[in-house]
Amino acid sequence: MSEMNDYNARCTRFLHAQPHMQKLGIRLIKAEKNAATLVLPVQSQLISKVLDTYLHGGVLTTLVDAASSVSTLCALERFELCPTLDLRIDHMRTPVQSQPLYVSAECYRVTRSVLFTRASVYQESPSRPVAYAIATFMRPGDGNTDSAFRAMIEGGNDAATA
Repeated sequence: MSEMNDYNARCTRFLHAQPHMQKLGIRLIKAEKNAATLVLPVQSQLISKVLDTYLHGGVLTTLVDAASSVSTLCALERFELCPTLDLRIDHMRTPVQSQPLYVSAECYRVTRSVLFTRASVYQESPSRPVAYAIATFMRPGDGNTDSAFRAMIEGGNDAATA
């Protein structure tokens, strides 16, 4: 299997292992070395009729955190459970309700204890961002990653890929 297919498979398994990602319909579009792009499809249950906005800020935060997390999977040689330390989102404009949201994230620096990411949320074009984000993730060490979860993400558990 090619390196790109390895990234796609690892990232897809990670997203499928998280019920809230499945509930929101967040899907992987592309994964490559140090980077990933996800999409949040248009869903009527996410549109606020009261606030005239596309979705609750928590959904956008979840999307950005997911893409940033997935980009770290593409930067590490093997899966490590790296919790979010910090996430900052700068909202640039209100999303259009009739279009899906995309987020491209890049893990631009990996240290022994922290991973650094940046992301851009957009709809029609990356040149018209809805939001920008930066995040950091903690590397607690290899011994702190649950072995069953690691096996599922790395493809050692066939039930996770079904």
